[in-house]
Amino acid sequence: MRPLSYSKISTYQTCPLLYKFQYIDKLPTRPKSYFSFGNTMHRCAQYFFRESREGPPSLEEFLAFYDQAWISSGYYSTTKEVADKEIGRAILKKFWQLNNKNFKPALATEKWFTLDIKGIPFRGYIDKVDISSTGGLIILDYKSGKKAISKNDVEVNLQLSMYQLGARGIWLLPVEKLSLYHLRSNTTVEVDARDDSTLKEAEKTVVTVSQAIQSREFEPKLNSSCPCDYSVSCPLFNPSANPH
Repeated sequence: MRPLSYSKISTYQTCPLLYKFQYIDKLPTRPKSYFSFGNTMHRCAQYFFRESREGPPSLEEFLAFYDQAWISSGYYSTTKEVADKEIGRAILKKFWQLNNKNFKPALATEKWFTLDIKGIPFRGYIDKVDISSTGGLIILDYKSGKKAISKNDVEVNLQLSMYQLGARGIWLLPVEKLSLYHLRSNTTVEVDARDDSTLKEAEKTVVTVSQAIQSREFEPKLNSSCPCDYSVSCPLFNPSANPH
């Protein structure tokens, strides 16, 4: 059985046929500039808070790392790339200003974990884990999209539920808080950790998606990302296509 991850589950929920094209058929896809931008920003946030640090990097060091870490893949316009790189630089300057004074290295950054959900392997990694003043865990995930983050976004986020399960298994400590950090606005939205019933619902979602995949339920589903890179193979956009 192929291990599941949050990104795989999210892809399946968006469009089962997209999941098949991407993860089973392994069809090639065009690089996306927004993925490259997001990955670059994640690298920089990890670099700033990496657990081996005794103190924060200087602003000059931080921005030099940014230039080194920048990912150009998916940019088909120099103008667009230059503009995005300037946006990223401004975001990171503010990030540094906000986090420099009261700097504390993370307990962990980019921490991998594995779970067994009723026999289904699940893998993921947590962007950042901190220890609270009372000895519990605070889990944070970075988001680099343009859309602002609401409290409801955090409360219903399946990814954070899985992170809570993963962190609890690694450190054997209670998870106290879950949060999303919106990089573009440098703001954090935080909620209390999930209760047991919510975690069980998250596990149920993993099982439901896994069963659908095992049953080869790969019907196309219209969504906000349509048409995707595989539209030529999708019957919703090409009636002669046979995705099976």
